Amino acid sequence: MNESKPAAAVPRADRHVFFWLATASLVVAIFSRAQEILVPLALSVVIAFALSPVVKRLERRLGRAAAIALVAVVALAAVTAFGYLLKHQLVDLSTQMTKYSESMRKKVSALRGPKGGGLAGLSKSVDRVVQQLDERVAEDREARPVKLIPAEATTTERIEAVLTPVLAPLAKVLIVLVLVIFLLAKHEDLRDRFIRLVGKGKLTLTTRTLDEAGLRISRFILHQSVINGGFGVVVALGLLAIGIPYAPLWGVVAAMLRFVPFVGTTLAMLFPAALAFVQFESWGPMLATLALFIGLDIVTAYIVEPLVIGAKTGVSSMAMVVSAIFWTWLWGPVGLVLSTPMTVCLVVLGKHVIRLEFLAVLLSDEPALEPEFILYQRLLAGDEDEAHEILEKQFRTTARGEVFDRVIIPALLLANRDRARDEIAEADHDHVLRTIRSIVDDSPEGAGTRDPSSHRSATTPPLRVLGVSARSATDELIWEMLAQLFDPTRVAVESVGSAYLASEVIVAAETQLPDLVCIISIPPGGLAQARYICKRIRAKLSDTQILVIRPGTQANGQESAQKLTEDGASGVVFTLQEAHSKAEQLLSMGQTNPLAR
Repeated sequence: MNESKPAAAVPRADRHVFFWLATASLVVAIFSRAQEILVPLALSVVIAFALSPVVKRLERRLGRAAAIALVAVVALAAVTAFGYLLKHQLVDLSTQMTKYSESMRKKVSALRGPKGGGLAGLSKSVDRVVQQLDERVAEDREARPVKLIPAEATTTERIEAVLTPVLAPLAKVLIVLVLVIFLLAKHEDLRDRFIRLVGKGKLTLTTRTLDEAGLRISRFILHQSVINGGFGVVVALGLLAIGIPYAPLWGVVAAMLRFVPFVGTTLAMLFPAALAFVQFESWGPMLATLALFIGLDIVTAYIVEPLVIGAKTGVSSMAMVVSAIFWTWLWGPVGLVLSTPMTVCLVVLGKHVIRLEFLAVLLSDEPALEPEFILYQRLLAGDEDEAHEILEKQFRTTARGEVFDRVIIPALLLANRDRARDEIAEADHDHVLRTIRSIVDDSPEGAGTRDPSSHRSATTPPLRVLGVSARSATDELIWEMLAQLFDPTRVAVESVGSAYLASEVIVAAETQLPDLVCIISIPPGGLAQARYICKRIRAKLSDTQILVIRPGTQANGQESAQKLTEDGASGVVFTLQEAHSKAEQLLSMGQTNPLAR
């Protein structure tokens, strides 16, 4: 009898995807429909973050109320003065445009060039097209004469038409001002209420999230303000040297517009470049103005900001671009200005809230994968060149033993795990081992690998170390890496491969009489084999030092170390750096004990 599956049954993974898609769609819809409420609120929060450090400093001397009042008055005065000056200069510029008509005519004539040359042909073609369009429009008007007689507006409509363009922006400014003052005055109360809303049980999580978001946004705004201020000063001085009128004003405009991501500098460049175009007869001042803005923006964006700001926002460059596009589409120009603070908040939420971790993965500037995962992924993909570059970069900046422990051995453990689960074929596993062995053998020697002051005299025989690979080819590779950490002028290394039987290992140890035997056995498993070899060697060579290396994280590491010590091991370690240090210690103990040799 066939049992039919319920039609309503949906796989859990699909339900999870549908849930997040529905949630994201709902959030975007709310942000779009509630724009009139959310935009002033978001602006207020960002401005409050920017003014909060200043208010806190003044609060110690003047008190909170006086500090907030002083900061609000100064900020309003600065914005009002800036708006008044900008309007005054634009009106003055519009009245003087007639003076510059001659220079504009000469530049247009120069662009057209001599008769029949330059852009004259293109200019004539454009003129003909415009003329034809004008004629067609005139014909349409003659064919369908329509006369629109607007209805006489009422007194209320006339008053509304006059006051709305003035009162609407003023009302938004007042709303933002009131919210900023409220946020600065009641930020402790708002914080406590938000924590209560989230839940007292999540006090630590909420506190860390709020503190980190506030710190990142405040630090970003502070550093960006300093950089933009310097940018505006240099622009003003440069324009003054070129001879552009109102140079200080354009410097202030440039400093303000640089807060607008990606397009701020271009917008700030338009007015001075236009002035240079209409005022001067030559092209030199306009080209110098363009070069000033473009060159200064390149230096600021690619040299100054990476050094001063660096990764303090925690947002990747790609995320910044996508975020700017998204918030501009959602909220227009104001969204473009708010895109960076909003994205920083999303990154912090993703970092501290487990269910929103995908936000941190998508938007954060932190690497999505650890180096060992990147290395292993490149090896599985067959990209040996990139794997070689990854390890070479690690070797140049990090001690050799640390690279072995933090990158290569974890990648080898991943390969062993996948092979044990039959997720990769034996050929793929062998390819990973061969490639890593080749890279390790050819790689430059890292910092802190060996101690040059520990060289032995030429007349002193080197200490002998025997490496025993307990089970697999991975054990052999790890032993080869450990052998590279020893000074070859002081220590002579020999090895017994994983193909040797336990009895053959004992014979080799009895024949070579080493000062130290290193048994390599990687988890999972391998403990029983390591204990057996340890027992046999201790029974035959009672005075020989035995070091067991079990690389990789183990939940029962202390328990296995105790068992191995009971079986005769002189020491048990779990990293190659520990193995190297412990081996040097055991070799020194052997030197002071003549019976050991």
